[in-house]
Amino acid sequence: QLMPSARRPRDHQGGTAAGAGVRSGWADGQLEMVRVLDRDPDLGRHLSAQALQQASSAAVAPLLRIDEGPTSFLIAEPASHAHLGLLVLDGLIARHLSFGQIGASEFYAPGDLLRPWPPRSDTAELREVRWEVLAPTLLAALDQDFANRVRPWPEIAAALLDRAAKRSDSQTLQAALHQAKRIEDRVLLALWHFAGRWGKIGPEGRIVRLPNITGELLARFVGARRQSVSTALGDLADSGALKRGPNGTVILPHEPPQLRRIEPGRRATDRKPRLRRRA
Repeated sequence: QLMPSARRPRDHQGGTAAGAGVRSGWADGQLEMVRVLDRDPDLGRHLSAQALQQASSAAVAPLLRIDEGPTSFLIAEPASHAHLGLLVLDGLIARHLSFGQIGASEFYAPGDLLRPWPPRSDTAELREVRWEVLAPTLLAALDQDFANRVRPWPEIAAALLDRAAKRSDSQTLQAALHQAKRIEDRVLLALWHFAGRWGKIGPEGRIVRLPNITGELLARFVGARRQSVSTALGDLADSGALKRGPNGTVILPHEPPQLRRIEPGRRATDRKPRLRRRA
């Protein structure tokens, strides 16, 4: 039912870059399956030990492998009605949304749930949506068959709804950080947000790996110019607010003081009313 596709990125000589695209057994009719609860145990956190053992055997879904590069997802419209979405098991995906000359980007990493088929809406014709795989990605297709298999355990469906709520929180935070006046604060808040969602705690602080998130992509996330974000990253590194590691790794201190001193931008409604002189 789900037909993934990918457009291979062009190289500098105008040819086609090798290695981009989707790899799965679907083309020759052989599905590669994955035990979802084994790869994402948090989805079964509210199940008893006995229920978890039973659910783990039943909660299997088609596995989709996608290489780096632009990609798209095609699905028959009726099939999307009972499809729970695509669960990211590994990798990193960017979603670029544009309205004319303005736009923004958001990121999906392990644990995130996406439904890449666009819903019908009044603004659908005004926007452009592009998907880009930033690191080799594994997706579990939580299709109708999966939904039927896990029906005896509503805790799994509730856990997936929690993932959708987290996505909503992430989008709200992305809108809120645009109110910070200093670009350094916006960048640092975004990085801490990424580290909180996808990172881990190390001896030097929070560690998060952001492969191929360029200054331009980060700028689209925080609502700033690329050059300003590059300068902010350098200033944050010089001040010790972050450390850069290999392969896109960023290390952040546990309690950076910059987050306590974020200055919101002044809005027109914040101005004090001017008193009129009496004639």
